[in-house]
Amino acid sequence: MDEQAGKKGKLRMGESREAVPAVVVGIEADARRSSMYRIAITPEAGGVSEVLLVHEDTMVAWRLLKGRRLTPREWEDLRRTEQVEQAYRAALLLLDRKARTRKELEQTLKRKGYEEAAVSGCLDRLAKHRLIDDAHYAARFAEQKVVSQRKGSRLVRQQLRSRGVGKQDVDEALASLDAGMERSAARELAVKKWPGIKGEKRREREHKLLGVLLRRGYPASVAMDAVRYAAQRFEDEERGISSAWDEDETGLAELSLDESYEEPEREFDD
Repeated sequence: MDEQAGKKGKLRMGESREAVPAVVVGIEADARRSSMYRIAITPEAGGVSEVLLVHEDTMVAWRLLKGRRLTPREWEDLRRTEQVEQAYRAALLLLDRKARTRKELEQTLKRKGYEEAAVSGCLDRLAKHRLIDDAHYAARFAEQKVVSQRKGSRLVRQQLRSRGVGKQDVDEALASLDAGMERSAARELAVKKWPGIKGEKRREREHKLLGVLLRRGYPASVAMDAVRYAAQRFEDEERGISSAWDEDETGLAELSLDESYEEPEREFDD
């Protein structure tokens, strides 16, 4: 940094020390971070220099050249700008690792010690450049969980809401899924789980499998359809025939839904 850092600056004619408290006395590129610069600012009345790390865009916008004088408000605004940029760089590193919602980023940055104003400015900047978009995040999240991980829409809704995604974005994300996508995923999961479900009678196995699917977040109607599908498929394979299934013989018909049915609150599987 320039040797002038730490020395007193000279006042221009008509300026007071109260009006112009600081002057830029040194500028150098940061050796470890591209496009970043270290700016040394010294109080006009003398004292220890303060070094700020700013992006080159800030350099241009603020016209930060050696000898540039800063008013009290400018100096404070420049400090805030630096804090926002620090939070912004940290956020980009977090987003490089995985996609996150606005709320998740906000919580993480605050835990790292960034002030609320800096976090807010950082998030607004990310949203402006569409680097965070909760609606897009929700759509991708819902499709991945339902199709790839075979999780039900009720569980997906709970997970998105816990990540801070708004109700409207969640509703639209789930509505965008193909109507048969969740049912197909539930049936695939039921077929996969059926061989491992223990029970002396078929009805007992059906009830256990139904519980598994409900805990995975599937709506009751979707879960019951999947149980019937899996049970009938394995029964047909065992008999070596394709025949219609009489629900009255299985006992699962006793769980048929009507308009008054309400699912109990339950903890979902991860």
